[in-house]
Amino acid sequence: MENVLITGGCGFLGQHLTKSILKEFPKAKIKVLDLKGNPDPLFDFSPRVKFALGGDICRPDTIKKEFKGVDTVIHLAGIVSFSLKDKILLRDVNVRGTANVLKLALDNKVSRFLHISSVAALGYSDKRQPVDENFVFDWKIAHARKKYYMLTKHLADVEVNKARETGLNAVVLYPGLMYGPGDLTNSARLINAIKKRKIPFNMPGGTNIIDVRDVAQGIVAAMKSDLMDGDYLLSGHNVTFRQSNRVIAKVLGVKPPRFTLPKGLNPVIFPLWLFMEARAKDKLELTADNVDSAFKFRYFDNSKAREKLKWKPDIPFKRTIEDTIKWMNKNGHFEE
Repeated sequence: MENVLITGGCGFLGQHLTKSILKEFPKAKIKVLDLKGNPDPLFDFSPRVKFALGGDICRPDTIKKEFKGVDTVIHLAGIVSFSLKDKILLRDVNVRGTANVLKLALDNKVSRFLHISSVAALGYSDKRQPVDENFVFDWKIAHARKKYYMLTKHLADVEVNKARETGLNAVVLYPGLMYGPGDLTNSARLINAIKKRKIPFNMPGGTNIIDVRDVAQGIVAAMKSDLMDGDYLLSGHNVTFRQSNRVIAKVLGVKPPRFTLPKGLNPVIFPLWLFMEARAKDKLELTADNVDSAFKFRYFDNSKAREKLKWKPDIPFKRTIEDTIKWMNKNGHFEE
Protein backbone atom coordinates (compact mmCIF):
# COMPACT_ATOMS: atom_id res chain seq x y z
CA MET A 1 0.00 0.00 0.00
CA GLU A 2 2.75 2.43 -1.02
CA ASN A 3 1.36 4.28 -4.04
CA VAL A 4 -2.30 5.20 -3.73
CA LEU A 5 -4.37 7.06 -6.33
CA ILE A 6 -7.61 8.69 -5.19
CA THR A 7 -9.96 9.88 -7.93
CA GLY A 8 -12.16 12.80 -6.87
CA GLY A 9 -9.91 13.23 -3.87
CA CYS A 10 -10.44 16.98 -3.44
CA GLY A 11 -14.05 16.50 -2.39
CA PHE A 12 -15.70 16.17 1.01
CA LEU A 13 -14.91 12.49 1.58
CA GLY A 14 -11.63 12.64 -0.32
CA GLN A 15 -10.07 15.16 2.07
CA HIS A 16 -11.02 13.18 5.18
CA LEU A 17 -9.85 9.95 3.54
CA THR A 18 -6.48 11.42 2.57
CA LYS A 19 -5.95 12.52 6.17
CA SER A 20 -6.82 9.04 7.48
CA ILE A 21 -4.54 7.24 5.01
CA LEU A 22 -1.59 9.49 5.89
CA LYS A 23 -2.10 8.62 9.55
CA GLU A 24 -2.67 4.88 9.16
CA PHE A 25 -0.07 4.21 6.43
CA PRO A 26 3.13 6.11 7.30
CA LYS A 27 4.92 4.99 4.11
CA ALA A 28 2.05 5.63 1.71
CA LYS A 29 2.36 8.19 -1.05
CA ILE A 30 -0.94 9.57 -2.27
CA LYS A 31 -1.82 11.02 -5.65
CA VAL A 32 -5.06 13.00 -5.64
CA LEU A 33 -6.70 13.12 -9.06
CA ASP A 34 -9.44 15.68 -9.60
CA LEU A 35 -10.77 18.18 -12.11
CA LYS A 36 -9.88 21.08 -9.83
CA GLY A 37 -8.71 21.78 -6.32
CA ASN A 38 -11.03 22.51 -3.42
CA PRO A 39 -11.43 26.29 -2.91
CA ASP A 40 -12.09 25.72 0.78
CA PRO A 41 -9.65 22.95 1.82
CA LEU A 42 -10.09 21.33 5.21
CA PHE A 43 -6.48 20.33 5.85
CA ASP A 44 -2.89 21.13 4.92
CA PHE A 45 -1.39 17.91 3.61
CA SER A 46 2.16 16.63 3.90
CA PRO A 47 4.67 16.33 1.03
CA ARG A 48 3.51 12.71 0.67
CA VAL A 49 0.43 14.03 -1.17
CA LYS A 50 0.68 15.02 -4.83
CA PHE A 51 -2.21 16.75 -6.61
CA ALA A 52 -2.89 15.89 -10.25
CA LEU A 53 -5.50 18.47 -11.25
CA GLY A 54 -7.25 19.01 -14.56
CA GLY A 55 -7.72 15.37 -15.51
CA ASP A 56 -11.21 14.22 -16.47
CA ILE A 57 -12.35 10.61 -15.96
CA CYS A 58 -14.64 11.09 -18.96
CA ARG A 59 -11.54 11.74 -21.09
CA PRO A 60 -9.18 8.88 -20.26
CA ASP A 61 -6.30 10.34 -22.26
CA THR A 62 -6.10 13.21 -19.75
CA ILE A 63 -5.57 10.87 -16.77
CA LYS A 64 -3.80 7.88 -18.34
CA LYS A 65 -0.31 8.80 -17.11
CA GLU A 66 -1.48 9.13 -13.49
CA PHE A 67 -2.08 5.38 -13.19
CA LYS A 68 1.51 4.39 -13.87
CA GLY A 69 3.27 2.94 -10.83
CA VAL A 70 0.08 2.88 -8.75
CA ASP A 71 -0.70 -0.20 -6.66
CA THR A 72 -4.04 0.91 -5.13
CA VAL A 73 -6.84 2.94 -6.73
CA ILE A 74 -9.65 4.39 -4.61
CA HIS A 75 -12.39 5.60 -6.93
CA LEU A 76 -14.43 8.43 -5.41
CA ALA A 77 -15.03 10.60 -8.47
CA GLY A 78 -18.66 10.97 -9.48
CA ILE A 79 -21.63 13.27 -9.76
CA VAL A 80 -24.30 13.54 -7.07
CA SER A 81 -27.43 15.08 -8.53
CA PHE A 82 -31.12 14.24 -8.31
CA SER A 83 -32.17 16.60 -11.10
CA LEU A 84 -33.90 15.32 -14.22
CA LYS A 85 -31.73 17.72 -16.21
CA ASP A 86 -28.54 15.92 -15.21
CA LYS A 87 -29.56 12.56 -16.66
CA ILE A 88 -26.87 12.55 -19.38
CA LEU A 89 -24.17 14.01 -17.11
CA LEU A 90 -24.85 11.35 -14.47
CA ARG A 91 -24.54 8.59 -17.06
CA ASP A 92 -21.36 10.01 -18.56
CA VAL A 93 -19.52 10.55 -15.26
CA ASN A 94 -20.85 7.82 -12.97
CA VAL A 95 -21.04 5.00 -15.50
CA ARG A 96 -18.73 5.75 -18.41
CA GLY A 97 -16.23 7.56 -16.20
CA THR A 98 -16.08 4.57 -13.86
CA ALA A 99 -15.59 2.23 -16.84
CA ASN A 100 -12.65 4.39 -17.98
CA VAL A 101 -11.01 4.29 -14.55
CA LEU A 102 -11.47 0.52 -14.32
CA LYS A 103 -9.86 -0.01 -17.74
CA LEU A 104 -6.85 2.11 -16.78
CA ALA A 105 -6.51 0.14 -13.55
CA LEU A 106 -6.56 -3.13 -15.49
CA ASP A 107 -4.15 -1.83 -18.15
CA ASN A 108 -1.67 -0.80 -15.46
CA LYS A 109 -2.08 -4.02 -13.47
CA VAL A 110 -3.21 -2.20 -10.33
CA SER A 111 -3.15 -4.74 -7.51
CA ARG A 112 -6.20 -3.40 -5.68
CA PHE A 113 -9.24 -1.30 -6.59
CA LEU A 114 -11.66 0.18 -4.06
CA HIS A 115 -14.86 1.49 -5.61
CA ILE A 116 -16.72 3.87 -3.31
CA SER A 117 -20.31 3.49 -4.37
CA SER A 118 -23.40 4.57 -2.39
CA VAL A 119 -26.31 2.96 -0.59
CA ALA A 120 -28.34 4.39 -3.48
CA ALA A 121 -26.81 1.70 -5.71
CA LEU A 122 -28.51 -1.02 -3.64
CA GLY A 123 -32.03 0.38 -3.91
CA TYR A 124 -34.39 0.38 -0.92
CA SER A 125 -37.11 -1.75 0.63
CA ASP A 126 -39.26 1.20 1.81
CA LYS A 127 -39.75 -0.62 5.10
CA ARG A 128 -38.19 0.01 8.48
CA GLN A 129 -36.33 -3.30 8.23
CA PRO A 130 -32.74 -2.50 7.10
CA VAL A 131 -31.48 -4.19 3.94
CA ASP A 132 -28.02 -5.61 3.35
CA GLU A 133 -25.64 -6.21 0.44
CA ASN A 134 -27.72 -9.18 -0.79
CA PHE A 135 -30.92 -7.16 -1.20
CA VAL A 136 -32.45 -7.47 -4.68
CA PHE A 137 -34.12 -4.26 -5.83
CA ASP A 138 -36.59 -4.02 -8.70
CA TRP A 139 -34.81 -1.44 -10.87
CA LYS A 140 -37.96 -0.97 -12.93
CA ILE A 141 -39.14 1.17 -10.01
CA ALA A 142 -36.14 3.49 -10.34
CA HIS A 143 -36.68 3.78 -14.09
CA ALA A 144 -40.38 4.55 -13.66
CA ARG A 145 -39.70 7.20 -11.00
CA LYS A 146 -36.77 8.66 -12.96
CA LYS A 147 -34.21 8.13 -10.21
CA TYR A 148 -31.20 8.67 -12.41
CA TYR A 149 -28.65 9.03 -9.63
CA MET A 150 -29.62 5.65 -8.19
CA LEU A 151 -29.59 4.05 -11.61
CA THR A 152 -26.16 5.35 -12.58
CA LYS A 153 -24.60 4.32 -9.26
CA HIS A 154 -26.05 0.84 -9.78
CA LEU A 155 -24.75 0.70 -13.34
CA ALA A 156 -21.30 1.79 -12.13
CA ASP A 157 -21.34 -1.29 -9.88
CA VAL A 158 -22.18 -3.38 -12.93
CA GLU A 159 -19.02 -2.03 -14.58
CA VAL A 160 -17.00 -3.05 -11.52
CA ASN A 161 -18.37 -6.58 -11.74
CA LYS A 162 -17.35 -6.75 -15.41
CA ALA A 163 -13.81 -5.73 -14.44
CA ARG A 164 -13.77 -8.37 -11.70
CA GLU A 165 -14.55 -11.00 -14.33
CA THR A 166 -11.44 -9.94 -16.26
CA GLY A 167 -9.15 -10.20 -13.27
CA LEU A 168 -9.34 -6.95 -11.29
CA ASN A 169 -9.25 -7.26 -7.49
CA ALA A 170 -12.08 -4.91 -6.55
CA VAL A 171 -13.86 -4.13 -3.30
CA VAL A 172 -17.10 -2.13 -3.41
CA LEU A 173 -18.03 -0.01 -0.40
CA TYR A 174 -21.47 1.54 0.12
CA PRO A 175 -21.52 4.61 2.42
CA GLY A 176 -24.77 5.97 3.77
CA LEU A 177 -25.70 9.65 3.54
CA MET A 178 -22.56 11.43 4.73
CA TYR A 179 -22.67 14.35 7.16
CA GLY A 180 -19.82 16.09 8.95
CA PRO A 181 -17.34 18.97 8.97
CA GLY A 182 -16.62 20.14 5.45
CA ASP A 183 -20.03 19.27 3.99
CA LEU A 184 -21.61 22.27 2.28
CA THR A 185 -24.48 20.34 0.72
CA ASN A 186 -26.40 17.80 2.80
CA SER A 187 -25.74 18.69 6.45
CA ALA A 188 -24.93 22.40 6.05
CA ARG A 189 -28.05 23.08 3.99
CA LEU A 190 -30.29 21.25 6.44
CA ILE A 191 -28.72 22.93 9.48
CA ASN A 192 -29.15 26.36 7.92
CA ALA A 193 -32.77 25.60 7.01
CA ILE A 194 -33.66 24.43 10.52
CA LYS A 195 -31.91 27.37 12.14
CA LYS A 196 -33.88 29.82 9.97
CA ARG A 197 -37.14 27.89 10.58
CA LYS A 198 -37.56 27.22 6.87
CA ILE A 199 -38.76 23.64 7.36
CA PRO A 200 -42.46 23.81 8.30
CA PHE A 201 -42.96 20.06 8.72
CA ASN A 202 -41.13 16.74 8.88
CA MET A 203 -41.19 14.34 5.98
CA PRO A 204 -42.58 10.91 6.97
CA GLY A 205 -39.69 8.71 5.86
CA GLY A 206 -36.20 8.02 7.12
CA THR A 207 -32.65 7.51 5.90
CA ASN A 208 -29.24 6.24 6.90
CA ILE A 209 -26.75 8.89 8.03
CA ILE A 210 -23.07 8.36 8.77
CA ASP A 211 -20.24 10.66 9.77
CA VAL A 212 -17.78 11.18 6.91
CA ARG A 213 -14.91 10.41 9.31
CA ASP A 214 -16.39 6.98 10.00
CA VAL A 215 -16.62 6.35 6.26
CA ALA A 216 -12.94 7.29 5.87
CA GLN A 217 -12.06 4.82 8.62
CA GLY A 218 -14.18 2.17 6.89
CA ILE A 219 -12.20 2.61 3.68
CA VAL A 220 -8.95 2.38 5.65
CA ALA A 221 -10.24 -0.83 7.28
CA ALA A 222 -10.84 -2.27 3.81
CA MET A 223 -7.31 -1.26 2.78
CA LYS A 224 -5.88 -3.01 5.84
CA SER A 225 -7.86 -6.21 5.33
CA ASP A 226 -6.78 -9.24 3.33
CA LEU A 227 -10.05 -9.17 1.38
CA MET A 228 -9.45 -8.55 -2.31
CA ASP A 229 -13.08 -8.43 -3.42
CA GLY A 230 -16.61 -8.30 -2.04
CA ASP A 231 -19.29 -5.70 -1.28
CA TYR A 232 -19.62 -3.98 2.11
CA LEU A 233 -22.08 -1.48 3.51
CA LEU A 234 -20.50 1.42 5.41
CA SER A 235 -23.84 2.54 6.77
CA GLY A 236 -24.43 4.39 10.01
CA HIS A 237 -27.53 5.47 11.91
CA ASN A 238 -31.01 4.63 10.62
CA VAL A 239 -33.11 7.64 11.63
CA THR A 240 -36.45 9.12 10.67
CA PHE A 241 -36.40 12.65 9.27
CA ARG A 242 -38.34 13.71 12.36
CA GLN A 243 -35.60 12.33 14.60
CA SER A 244 -32.75 13.96 12.69
CA ASN A 245 -34.56 17.31 12.59
CA ARG A 246 -35.11 17.19 16.35
CA VAL A 247 -31.43 16.47 17.07
CA ILE A 248 -30.28 19.32 14.84
CA ALA A 249 -32.80 21.74 16.35
CA LYS A 250 -31.74 20.79 19.89
CA VAL A 251 -28.06 21.43 19.16
CA LEU A 252 -28.95 24.76 17.52
CA GLY A 253 -31.24 25.72 20.41
CA VAL A 254 -34.31 26.26 18.20
CA LYS A 255 -37.70 24.60 18.01
CA PRO A 256 -37.97 21.63 15.62
CA PRO A 257 -40.77 21.15 13.10
CA ARG A 258 -43.72 19.63 14.96
CA PHE A 259 -45.99 18.29 12.24
CA THR A 260 -45.13 15.26 10.08
CA LEU A 261 -46.75 14.84 6.67
CA PRO A 262 -48.87 11.69 6.21
CA LYS A 263 -47.04 9.02 4.22
CA GLY A 264 -50.10 8.53 2.03
CA LEU A 265 -49.61 11.91 0.35
CA ASN A 266 -46.77 10.67 -1.84
CA PRO A 267 -49.00 9.36 -4.67
CA VAL A 268 -50.38 12.90 -4.97
CA ILE A 269 -47.28 15.04 -4.35
CA PHE A 270 -44.67 13.07 -6.32
CA PRO A 271 -46.36 13.08 -9.77
CA LEU A 272 -47.23 16.75 -9.36
CA TRP A 273 -43.61 17.60 -8.50
CA LEU A 274 -42.34 15.46 -11.36
CA PHE A 275 -44.63 17.32 -13.75
CA MET A 276 -43.38 20.70 -12.51
CA GLU A 277 -39.72 19.68 -12.64
CA ALA A 278 -39.99 18.28 -16.17
CA ARG A 279 -41.38 21.58 -17.38
CA ALA A 280 -39.19 23.92 -15.36
CA LYS A 281 -36.63 25.92 -17.32
CA ASP A 282 -33.98 25.62 -14.61
CA LYS A 283 -33.09 22.98 -12.06
CA LEU A 284 -35.32 22.86 -9.00
CA GLU A 285 -33.58 23.06 -5.63
CA LEU A 286 -35.95 20.36 -4.37
CA THR A 287 -36.39 17.68 -7.03
CA ALA A 288 -39.10 15.08 -7.56
CA ASP A 289 -36.55 12.40 -6.64
CA ASN A 290 -35.86 14.22 -3.34
CA VAL A 291 -39.57 14.43 -2.60
CA ASP A 292 -40.20 10.76 -3.39
CA SER A 293 -37.28 9.59 -1.25
CA ALA A 294 -38.44 11.69 1.71
CA PHE A 295 -41.55 9.50 1.94
CA LYS A 296 -39.53 6.26 2.12
CA PHE A 297 -37.52 4.42 4.76
CA ARG A 298 -34.09 3.75 3.27
CA TYR A 299 -32.46 1.81 6.08
CA PHE A 300 -29.32 -0.34 5.80
CA ASP A 301 -27.50 -3.05 7.78
CA ASN A 302 -23.70 -2.86 8.19
CA SER A 303 -23.27 -6.26 9.91
CA LYS A 304 -21.07 -7.64 7.13
CA ALA A 305 -18.55 -4.79 7.38
CA ARG A 306 -18.50 -5.16 11.15
CA GLU A 307 -17.68 -8.85 10.83
CA LYS A 308 -15.37 -8.91 7.80
CA LEU A 309 -13.66 -5.52 8.01
CA LYS A 310 -13.68 -5.27 11.82
CA TRP A 311 -15.16 -1.80 11.42
CA LYS A 312 -18.10 0.01 12.95
CA PRO A 313 -19.29 3.63 13.00
CA ASP A 314 -18.02 5.22 16.23
CA ILE A 315 -19.36 8.78 16.02
CA PRO A 316 -22.87 9.42 17.40
CA PHE A 317 -25.20 11.43 15.18
CA LYS A 318 -25.42 14.25 17.74
CA ARG A 319 -21.65 14.67 17.78
CA THR A 320 -21.60 14.79 13.98
CA ILE A 321 -24.05 17.68 14.09
CA GLU A 322 -22.15 19.44 16.89
CA ASP A 323 -18.85 19.19 15.02
CA THR A 324 -20.43 20.32 11.76
CA ILE A 325 -21.98 23.37 13.44
CA LYS A 326 -18.61 24.26 15.00
CA TRP A 327 -16.97 24.02 11.57
CA MET A 328 -19.72 26.13 9.99
CA ASN A 329 -19.37 28.81 12.66
CA LYS A 330 -15.58 28.88 12.35
CA ASN A 331 -15.65 29.19 8.57
CA GLY A 332 -18.64 31.49 8.14
CA HIS A 333 -21.01 29.02 6.53
CA PHE A 334 -24.18 30.10 8.32
CA GLU A 335 -26.57 32.07 6.13
CA GLU A 336 -27.58 35.55 7.26
